[in-house]
Amino acid sequence: MEIIATSVGIDVCKDRLDVFIEGPKGGRRQFANDSEGIRKLIAQLGSGCVVAMEATGRYEAQLRHALEAAGLDVRVQNPRLVRRLAEGLGVQAKTDLIDAQLLARTAHLCAPNSPRSKEREALADLERTIQTLKTERTSHMKRVASPGFSRVAARCLKQVIMSLERQIANLEKAFVQEVAKTSLGRAYELAKSIPGVGPALARAAVCELPEDLSGWSLRQICSYAGVAPLDNSSGKKKAPARLAKHGNMHLKAALYMPALAHVTHNTWATILYRKLRAKGLAHQQAIVAVMRKLLIQIFAVLKRGTAWEAVQPETT
Repeated sequence: MEIIATSVGIDVCKDRLDVFIEGPKGGRRQFANDSEGIRKLIAQLGSGCVVAMEATGRYEAQLRHALEAAGLDVRVQNPRLVRRLAEGLGVQAKTDLIDAQLLARTAHLCAPNSPRSKEREALADLERTIQTLKTERTSHMKRVASPGFSRVAARCLKQVIMSLERQIANLEKAFVQEVAKTSLGRAYELAKSIPGVGPALARAAVCELPEDLSGWSLRQICSYAGVAPLDNSSGKKKAPARLAKHGNMHLKAALYMPALAHVTHNTWATILYRKLRAKGLAHQQAIVAVMRKLLIQIFAVLKRGTAWEAVQPETT
């Protein structure tokens, strides 16, 4: 039976979907988080409703794709922001059904999301797995280098490190092969055309940046990546702009090491870094400015759709 709904909130678990439907004959529902459960859910939803859910890593992906294919307006939200919104509304308790009801109540307040293609998600799985393995490798290398670390444990960890390095190399080759088969292959090559942008940053750029950049401005894309300064003033207080603590953490992390290398090897980055340091900015603040400039270069190339040019046309 189809239910006329204005908005729907879904709390996604590994095995279960807790659903709250706003509208006549709505209320709480539960469905299995599988193809059959999702089919039953869609059969009960009327057209034109807004569906809100939290990002859960990958547990919401199948549901989101199915809802979008059914023509529904799906809005995937940051769990941290949803929790803050709940506190602002005076909702202190937290259960799956309460979360679903809150998502339904606030669905229309949430910013719309651009649909994320399956091919992009598959590539992002590869890219994020590579980063996870690199982080694990670095952690083991630090342990092995610790003074007085057990030689027996060190031998074991060195074997683990070698295994991780082989897996990383295999995944990096797999990414190059897979991205060439997709519509993102062109963007990957365009990103690499920028001086100082290597395969790692190019991978992050094509996987983490929005798929359609046509409606994004420089300010918006920097805020998305978490490298935009935010105003920090109230009344007579005029504090310096502060850096956002959030944003796309994968993209921000991928920009950091290339920015450090740019300061050493690229003239524009060296000049910008030294200028900001001379003004009294801390090292980290100056590096973030270089990260932001590097991101703007990537954004300009991808949005324009042509390879790097020494003198770029201005992008708005």
